[in-house]
Amino acid sequence: MADQWTRNGPIRVALKRLNNSLNISEDYLNQLYKYHQCENGADFFGITKDHTSNYMFVMKYDSKILYSYLDETQGKIYWKDIVVMLWGISGSIEYIHDNGSIHGNIHGGNIFVGDEQDPYNNNSRISEFIDSSIDKKGTYGVLPYIAPEILQGNPLTETADIYSFGIIMWTLSAGIRPWCNRPHDFKLASEICNGIRPDIIDGTPYDYVKLMTQCWHSDISKRPTASEIYDLLGIWITACDEPDQSELSDQFDLAEKKTFSNLEIYGFHLKRIHNEAFYTSRLLSFPELHKNDERL
Repeated sequence: MADQWTRNGPIRVALKRLNNSLNISEDYLNQLYKYHQCENGADFFGITKDHTSNYMFVMKYDSKILYSYLDETQGKIYWKDIVVMLWGISGSIEYIHDNGSIHGNIHGGNIFVGDEQDPYNNNSRISEFIDSSIDKKGTYGVLPYIAPEILQGNPLTETADIYSFGIIMWTLSAGIRPWCNRPHDFKLASEICNGIRPDIIDGTPYDYVKLMTQCWHSDISKRPTASEIYDLLGIWITACDEPDQSELSDQFDLAEKKTFSNLEIYGFHLKRIHNEAFYTSRLLSFPELHKNDERL
């Protein structure tokens, strides 16, 4: 029996254009199929074309990307809400990895926050499969979220997604964009490769800092898997929900008191974004950072 469809619209959708998508490859189609199977990813309704015949994703609409959400809340985010959001994001990454794929471009601009802090990934990594020459030209993404080994010319792995997740953790703990007050240029890329990371926000729970720093560790073997992160965050959520106090719940309670106390005393000040700080994906090429050709 043929599939039966029921219309329940109209609904609002988001359209994401895939530039240079006139000639799609079999690899791209396979990636698109896998993405469609990722139940924890952004709701994906199908594909269409714009007036130039480039493809566009038709996805669930939500008005707030992570950055907009942070700007609106002005630092007033409960730690449990942060953990719940990260749990949802890690679940999406876990599902992508379990399906044999790599996201490769996780950043605050492609994570959307729903009505009840329900984040889901808008998988812009798929667009990289359109133009196979991208890999030969450089790296595509948002510099603060790109793992050092990728900047050094190594191929994408699941551990690069985990690094990006670590920067997302920092972004949520700080309430601002990473390295917003400086140019996103070769100097920053070089410093990332040499181990610089965003400054830990005072009062961040110890266990949170421990996981975050493991995620962005320079040694990729020290980074946890998406499954390990997802399971650990689930434990944190349970601890925060338990009526009985624990060492873990005490960490988050104390951090919350400090956050709101500081907001009351000092207020929240949005940092000016440097005019050479970019938070949309772009092609980056730093051949000077490649350690040697044998690794590429």
